[in-house]
Amino acid sequence: MKNVILSIFVLISGSCASKKSIERKNISEYKLENITERFDTKKLSYIGVEKYCIGGVRIEKTNKKDCLNCYSKNEIYIFWSESHKTYVQKFDNCSEFNIVEISDFKPKEFLRKNTKELQTDKVKGYKIDEEISLASVHSCFRNFTINDGQIKYEKSFDVLDLTGKNENLNYKTNNNLKLIELEKKLNGIINKLENKDKFKRNKKTCHNTVHN
Repeated sequence: MKNVILSIFVLISGSCASKKSIERKNISEYKLENITERFDTKKLSYIGVEKYCIGGVRIEKTNKKDCLNCYSKNEIYIFWSESHKTYVQKFDNCSEFNIVEISDFKPKEFLRKNTKELQTDKVKGYKIDEEISLASVHSCFRNFTINDGQIKYEKSFDVLDLTGKNENLNYKTNNNLKLIELEKKLNGIINKLENKDKFKRNKKTCHNTVHN
């Protein structure tokens, strides 16, 4: 009898462990590095950008458009061209969204003209003078993963470093970078599509976990 009970316990434990493993796998699929690997497999050139903030207080409300028991903590957008058409797809830490076709931006063309500058561009810190730099625990960030078909590279910056027109010594240099030109261009497209509610959550891709 003891052996039977032990066997049942092992089976239940194994089942739980397997379920947790599946959940962890599903969560990892919605990270920028994992999402871009899908496009690498298809040998597509693309621009991926992740937007997130840290610090501050969030008021989280249940929304019928959201995944059950999962709150969005970031936004990821992938822009790519395929078969002479351009698309953007949104993701967050909870699920995928539908693919949207766009006509006002061509990733391949932008990368072909600006890849060298994008690779070397670096956003410098918020600098008040030679000895004083400004940092904040409440800030928003951008992470880029770019694949121009020849090389794949990553870029990141703190949005704070683009502010302080009359105080930040690196304000002008930072805001003249091709990377920032790209960020503003993509942000304009994203805002327009978000305002028109073009991104529809694919609830079939939701994972049923809480605050992962």
